[in-house]
Amino acid sequence: GKKALEAVKQGEIEIVPRRFEKVWDGWLTDIRDWCISRQLWWGHRIPVWYVDNSEENFIVARNEDEARQKAIERGLPADVPLRQEDDVLDTWFSSGLWPFATVGWPQDEGKTGENTDLERFYPGTCLETGYDILFFWVARMVMLGIELTGVSPFQVIYLHGLVRAADGSKMSKTKGNVVDPLDTVAEYGADSLRYSLVTGVTPGQDIPLNMDKIAANKSFANKLWNCCKFVTENALKGADEAELASLGVTGPLSKEEFDTLALPERYIISKCHELVESVTNDIEKYQLGAAGSKIYEFLWDQYADWYIEISKTRLYEGFGGGGDDAP
Repeated sequence: GKKALEAVKQGEIEIVPRRFEKVWDGWLTDIRDWCISRQLWWGHRIPVWYVDNSEENFIVARNEDEARQKAIERGLPADVPLRQEDDVLDTWFSSGLWPFATVGWPQDEGKTGENTDLERFYPGTCLETGYDILFFWVARMVMLGIELTGVSPFQVIYLHGLVRAADGSKMSKTKGNVVDPLDTVAEYGADSLRYSLVTGVTPGQDIPLNMDKIAANKSFANKLWNCCKFVTENALKGADEAELASLGVTGPLSKEEFDTLALPERYIISKCHELVESVTNDIEKYQLGAAGSKIYEFLWDQYADWYIEISKTRLYEGFGGGGDDAP
């Protein structure tokens, strides 16, 4: 636990939001013994070997060869009977091995320059999980990762909140306020549910699942679809492959190219650049809710309600635009 504590204190691992550093410290400074074994048919078998069937005399090792070598170092005969423990690791300890056991540990340990999965993917960059298992799972991944590989398994721990009922209470079958995601998807669509959960969140804060918000985001998804339909069925209607290829964005827009555009295009491109810079900054700071809100506002207010509407005047005579003289 001490190494995991130091990893956060020294800035090797960042916890988002930072207030959960106190929770981290509280658990790891007052750590208690925890039963690591379970009697199950599957799991990581506990790496303990009993010497000559004695429950009191045992050796902890990575494999039987290492256990036998340690037995010899203790002065025991080379053919001493060794029996591995039959129990498997408790779920939290077993899952604590996940960051490195899934990418080739221990068989690829020490193989540098061979482009192994362990070398390529461990350690990771960011772990995203719920705050309620910060100690039960996350702390064990850090403790085991540092102890067994010498490296922290990730640089950032991003903690999301728990999904709750619209009034903020815990969902419960007894209360009858459980929201079935399959029913929600059937009524509002998967995109609106995903968007509501991803953007309606502040790190570490619980998420009230409000159906009104999901309905609003269904309208947003529909607005996005209509925008695409407008572009493909109007502005790009009849365009051949060569024309479509010429419209493709293959690199940054130069100042000369930008200056040749009409005022509406210059305006919306400028707003889009501002949006990209702002949203990128929010995402890098893990402010996903703020990033989602800005995308929503830009698409609805700037692009759909302003730019598309003003574009219609140049596409349709009936919307106030001119025919051949329209720019």
